[in-house]
Amino acid sequence: MKYLIINGSPRHGHTWEIVTRVKNTLSTTDTNTTFTHVELIDENIPYCRGCFSCFENGEDSCPDSDKIGPIVDKIRECDGLIITSPVYALHITALLKNFIDHVAYLYHRPEFFTKKALIISTTAGMGHKKVGKFLDETLRNWGFNERFKLCLIDVHDTNGYLPLNIKEKIDKTTLKFYNSIESKKLKSPSMNALFMYNMWRAMAYNNHIPCDHDFWVENDLINHEYHPSIPCSFIKKMPCKIFYKLMLGFLSKNSVKKEEV
Repeated sequence: MKYLIINGSPRHGHTWEIVTRVKNTLSTTDTNTTFTHVELIDENIPYCRGCFSCFENGEDSCPDSDKIGPIVDKIRECDGLIITSPVYALHITALLKNFIDHVAYLYHRPEFFTKKALIISTTAGMGHKKVGKFLDETLRNWGFNERFKLCLIDVHDTNGYLPLNIKEKIDKTTLKFYNSIESKKLKSPSMNALFMYNMWRAMAYNNHIPCDHDFWVENDLINHEYHPSIPCSFIKKMPCKIFYKLMLGFLSKNSVKKEEV
């Protein structure tokens, strides 16, 4: 299996020790395992300008597409994503937030519906749950089918070693992550995922942003309450059918029309 590790920390500290344990467990479980590393500190990605070009003109028009595009391609190519961030000021690091800002178009144009991810975060105090929740929500909006979390507090004993209970938790979550990928089974989406999908779908249908419309039409997503490769019962989709029609009505009445010149 091919794993991509996106390291949001500027150094290899406590969070990286968890990554090392995860890598060892995955490598022991499957001897054909390979890892690709993206150290965001070394990518020297400029701050997102908020120019909106990725939305309006496509992600290739981003001023930093030469740095962002290859990382997104690596996500497409991997079997599993491992994404890390220690807690900085009760949130993710600026490095990781900057990368996420650059790929904000993935909220509008989600594509990783068959992918699985492992989120790793550590803290000496608090904020680990908030970081885990934010990254889980972000990856869900990118389309990720299943996300596993290792969000830990005070992960070292007084001698600087990982306690046995922490090691067991890391190994248990890592094996769940591995087994989910290896089985190739896809989970039914949560109601939050369904509603967000249908909100972007309605905006795309309404041609709110032409690039979004083209993406949803070209990938045959516009006619589905969720990605057709993901199992989802008719009953579960029913509220989204109603929500989608309500969104279409709302958008048709509230879209700003350009003035003809």
